[in-house]
Amino acid sequence: MSSSTPDRVLIADPDAEERARLVEVVGEAAKAARRSVVIDQAADGTTAMAMWSEHAPRLVVCEILLAGISGLALLRRMKSERATIPPVIFVTRMSRESDRYWGLRTGAHAYLTKPYDDEILRNRIADALLKGPDAERQQVFG
Repeated sequence: MSSSTPDRVLIADPDAEERARLVEVVGEAAKAARRSVVIDQAADGTTAMAMWSEHAPRLVVCEILLAGISGLALLRRMKSERATIPPVIFVTRMSRESDRYWGLRTGAHAYLTKPYDDEILRNRIADALLKGPDAERQQVFG
């Protein structure tokens, strides 16, 4: 593991079981990337926004369907408050092509629909932890 300060990761999802699964996937990805992480968890968008403001995480893994502030609104607010934001990976039940388009167009690094492939998500997370805002972005089209 990296000997430096651990990276903060924010997971926002209304479902406690899903948050637990995401914590596991983030942990596996961090281990593969040889990074240590501290994981903050939020069940709603308002709490997620407060945690993001307070802790400035290196990565946000977020459901779009959040109470209070949606994942899309959270991403927009993050972009309005800081010039550089961490990678945001949407992991969501919103599976229409138009949902994916707007998620990526708004600035998410990746958009995965539930149920998702753990390996794909692990790879996206590892890349984001290693490269931060320079992580590879999923294309809006294609």
